[in-house]
Amino acid sequence: MKKIKIDPSPNAYRLLNPGAVTLISVGDGKADNLFSVTWNMPLRREPSIVAMLSCKGNFSYTFIVTTGVFAINISSTKIAGAVLGCGRTTGSKVPDKFARFKLTRQVSEKIKAPLVEEAVGNLECRVSQIIDLGASSLILANILSATVAEEHYKDGGWCYDNGLELLHHLGGNSFAASTHEIVVKIPEE
Repeated sequence: MKKIKIDPSPNAYRLLNPGAVTLISVGDGKADNLFSVTWNMPLRREPSIVAMLSCKGNFSYTFIVTTGVFAINISSTKIAGAVLGCGRTTGSKVPDKFARFKLTRQVSEKIKAPLVEEAVGNLECRVSQIIDLGASSLILANILSATVAEEHYKDGGWCYDNGLELLHHLGGNSFAASTHEIVVKIPEE
């Protein structure tokens, strides 16, 4: 396999990422906002902890710092346009991204931030630690509650039988979709 050398900055991270792009919802019971995040990952199962990277200049960052909560809304290709739009606009100029991108607020169980009804999964999170990285912060959070679309969940994981297409960001307005599961066996010696 022939390989080419690439500049590690600014695009080498894309070799590790296409991670699932999510919509982060924030709110304090009076106002709310949405923004797209590709830089997110699970950290541990017990207790359930996730990590997310957010620019400190992001309009929603203040909500996260002041309320200590946010929701991760797992996106499918059905809402790809809204995901891109929420990532390309700021809440300081678009005060209601739910309305602007035709998304539905869903009441959360444990936090004040709304959930995105159209998302295939929702994680309600409480911040446990914020790590300062200069212009951005790595936010660690405990998952307080999780919901998933019944038709896309089976035996403890995603089920692609009913047309599930999880959304992954490749850069710019390019995305990929995960559409099926593969089961791998270790090769025998």
